[in-house]
Amino acid sequence: MLHELPIAIDVEACFAPKAAAGLPRQTFEAMGEAGSAALTWIRDRRSDGSLPLLALPGRRDDIAAWKTIVDRYRSLYDNVVVLGIGGSSLGGATLCALVDGGGVTGPRVLFLDNIDPIGFDARLARLDLARTGFLAISKSGGTAETLTQLLIVIDRLTERIGIENLGTHITCIAEATENPLRQIASEHGLFCLEHDPNIGGRFSALSVTGLLPAAIAGVDVDAVRRGAAAVLDATLSAEVALDSPVIAGAAINVALARDQGVNQTVLLPYLDRLDRLSFWFRQLWAESLGKDGHGTTPINALGAVDQHSQMQLYLAGPRDKLFTVICSDPRGRGGRVRGEVAGSAAGVLDYLVGRTMGDLMAAEQRATIDTLVRNGCPTRVIRFNTLNEEVMGGLMMQFILETIAAAQMLGIDAFDQPAVEESKVLARQFLREAT
Repeated sequence: MLHELPIAIDVEACFAPKAAAGLPRQTFEAMGEAGSAALTWIRDRRSDGSLPLLALPGRRDDIAAWKTIVDRYRSLYDNVVVLGIGGSSLGGATLCALVDGGGVTGPRVLFLDNIDPIGFDARLARLDLARTGFLAISKSGGTAETLTQLLIVIDRLTERIGIENLGTHITCIAEATENPLRQIASEHGLFCLEHDPNIGGRFSALSVTGLLPAAIAGVDVDAVRRGAAAVLDATLSAEVALDSPVIAGAAINVALARDQGVNQTVLLPYLDRLDRLSFWFRQLWAESLGKDGHGTTPINALGAVDQHSQMQLYLAGPRDKLFTVICSDPRGRGGRVRGEVAGSAAGVLDYLVGRTMGDLMAAEQRATIDTLVRNGCPTRVIRFNTLNEEVMGGLMMQFILETIAAAQMLGIDAFDQPAVEESKVLARQFLREAT
């Protein structure tokens, strides 16, 4: 079933001559065969079920199965803390940002992903542990950072509420294998949900990993999946591969890097609530594509903030960047600048008087896009009217599929991360050797 697309994507300013550093149109069209092969690969995995993340947008049974946990956490706790790192944290944090300032009643959901002992202790100390629930998430069940966090939390919770009450306060998520997280959960009477072993952490935002914390925060997770389904369905039904925004996005990235030396990709959303999306995308893109000498470096930025910190480099530095600008329509929203408050400065600020903060944001979005294009920078624009759950689901599915398609075009495996494992092994070795 086809759904109306929640986002609109314009790639015209990625091409020469509109962008001096852009892609020649004939080079893009020559990517058609690779694009068709990538789309066929995705369709085949969706059809045979060998890539379960592609089935997630159409599922609702799992959401129903978590409802008792969601209801309990929302009724019992003022705060819910997610213990996890990387893909076990970023997807949920991205989705939970939807309710920042949204007026949704329910607990505040916090993400403690790092192991800076000062920061971790300080954040725990600000919480009433008796009114705090925890989610400990590790796909493998052996993530050292998450296990350390969890064991410290168990220790402190035991002191505060008693060992017999731990099971009410902590829920774990891990693969259904013999692993340390499940062993700890079993010994302390903690419920453990199953993490699908065939969905990698950085691809798990639309699974229990991302949606459970989001549901607890008050996000409409059904709508998130509807938005994802709309983008997935549109991609799978594309008659011409390069007409799909997913395949076109992958082809532009790959061809610009291969032929034009564009080896950095900048994600620039103009909404505070999409700031975490840029961090989520950064891991997804870097860890999936940075292999065998391939990959482009993802740079996360935030408008309008980074107009004042990065734009000088973007416009006058090396022409090695592809820009993806994400815009809403904020016109008329927010507080309005009144001339009587501006006083004697009103004349100088005539362009602001009578305008809302959203009007200024809309003007700056347009100015940034036009400036990038005028300066020859390949620029893709993603637009929607208002950020909501369907839009967020659509954005996430766009970037998930685009990453998978790019990996296929490069001939690499998007789902492994062999280089990361070396440092994990060394860290365990150093701890064992420490005296």
